[in-house]
Amino acid sequence: MSAKVNQIDQMAAVMEMTPNAALFKVHIRQITESPAFRGSRRSQEFLQFIVERALDGRFDELKERALGVELFGREPAYDTGEDSIVRVTACDVRKRLTQFYSDSGHDAGVRVELHPGSYIPDFHNAPLLSEPEELPTLPSLPPAQPRSQWLTWVFLGLLTLGLTVDLVEHFRGQRQSVSAHIVPPQILPWSALSLPNRQIRVILCDPDIVSLQRLLNYSVSLSDYANQHYWPTPIKPEALPVMQVISFRGANVAAVDVGIALSIAKKLTVTTQTARSVRLADFKTDDSFILLGSPRSNPWTELFQDQLDFNFKFDLTRKSEYILNKHPHAGESSAYVPTTEGWGTGEAYALVALVGNPNQAGQVLLIGGSTAEATEAAGKLTANPEQFSGILKSHGINPLGSPGHFEILLRVSTMAGSSNTFDVVAVHSLS
Repeated sequence: MSAKVNQIDQMAAVMEMTPNAALFKVHIRQITESPAFRGSRRSQEFLQFIVERALDGRFDELKERALGVELFGREPAYDTGEDSIVRVTACDVRKRLTQFYSDSGHDAGVRVELHPGSYIPDFHNAPLLSEPEELPTLPSLPPAQPRSQWLTWVFLGLLTLGLTVDLVEHFRGQRQSVSAHIVPPQILPWSALSLPNRQIRVILCDPDIVSLQRLLNYSVSLSDYANQHYWPTPIKPEALPVMQVISFRGANVAAVDVGIALSIAKKLTVTTQTARSVRLADFKTDDSFILLGSPRSNPWTELFQDQLDFNFKFDLTRKSEYILNKHPHAGESSAYVPTTEGWGTGEAYALVALVGNPNQAGQVLLIGGSTAEATEAAGKLTANPEQFSGILKSHGINPLGSPGHFEILLRVSTMAGSSNTFDVVAVHSLS
């Protein structure tokens, strides 16, 4: 099985099994304590690591370089061609798994496999989870908020709901007036997104999930988001009304996204969806997609992070996003850390990237920032064909050429909730 070609299928299979995560973790302990694995601590740790990361939906950590750094202490820029530690260990794990299932005559209906060329494990034939031998430790919740603060959140949630209806209705009216008789621009990125008889689908971010993550001090994984598990359990009874108000089925939309979507609709005939209404199967089409927001606000962007050099990461200490540069070019930093959060004054970062949809014909445009202001700046850049083309040309990318993949990192100066100016930090060709 090819990990690259079948990546989305593998992720989908894993996500379907996440309700049985506790059962699989118990099974993995049985495997690693068996005679087949008892003689290799390295293979034990490798199997435990990839299973836990897969069940948590952290697929971006299941790449050869990431595994080399995390498990074997290699430097981030180490040569994977010369150092085969990850591939050798994965091969050993596959042999030991085969031995375990052969020797034990295991027939409990649960099976874990690791196919050649992939570091994402496959989970098979799991029965419905009833009472596993041992449940994993659940994350502890922050101290209960005072009742007055919960009421404040309820009020803000209802206020947001009213604004949501106004924005959605405004957008619908504008969409109808600008989508007729549109001739798509014949320059990147728009030329790459326009395929005959195929939709271009704009996926708006989910500001509700951002509020929930901030309120409960946790990070939702793509796996949980895809399975519609939007907050950790158990949840305190007094918090449930607040959770329901804030989540509101994910119908809330960000004003920044509305502005970007309107600008796009002037160039292309598009359909729009909220991130909460999307399912993994939606990406198994030849449609093109435009995803707005960072992984924190639009978890679906995680599907395409492995194609990028610049990845959004969340700093638990600062409680904010930053940009990790996986392959720094000359003069570039390995990380870009914002100096301000939303509605502040300072520097933020944004990313515009054109990538492929694995195993599909459509293309994917990612537009997201560490703050809403940074996302807004990235959206304005994509709406300016002359400026965008000039940036691509100056970095050796032909805006009139074939749909080559690329990413542009922006440093955005913000002041009191507005994007002021931006400059181009780096442009990487991904083709």
